[in-house]
Amino acid sequence: MLTWPTHEDFVEVLGVANLGLDPAVDARLRAALRQLDPEERERERQLETRLNAEAHARNAEAQKEEASSAATHRAASANADVDRPMEVHFRYDRDLEIADPADLRPITAEARAAVLEWVHERDQWVKGRGQVVGDAKITVWPGPLPASAGGERVKAGTFLPVTAPAAKTDPAS
Repeated sequence: MLTWPTHEDFVEVLGVANLGLDPAVDARLRAALRQLDPEERERERQLETRLNAEAHARNAEAQKEEASSAATHRAASANADVDRPMEVHFRYDRDLEIADPADLRPITAEARAAVLEWVHERDQWVKGRGQVVGDAKITVWPGPLPASAGGERVKAGTFLPVTAPAAKTDPAS
């Protein structure tokens, strides 16, 4: 049977928040420190077991909800307009990637060219500071441009500049 602790139970002095504490008071507090008795250790173990079980149940429920949400998103992406805007992730040291893992469309040649042109333009903006576009998310029209696009394939984008990598030297020179 689990009983509630009394005020004498679980007395453990870890330290004090007052740095100017009188050394005699500090010594008295430290003298009050004792090990937990077997009953207290058992109740502590039971409490930890219950808290771990509750945390495990919360994590399992969150994972189920996340999996369900991801499945719904994948299904919606599979049935969505193939010419809808796609978000492309650029990193200076990698090839272009689709930012949304549920979006299975390939990056078209037109979209790739528009993204690289967009990045090149921003590289020129930060070049004077010894930087390049290090990471960017660009929303681009992959297929035919709608009239609302105004002739621009890139719909929006954000980027983070980073210090430019050292220039490669040609050992043959």
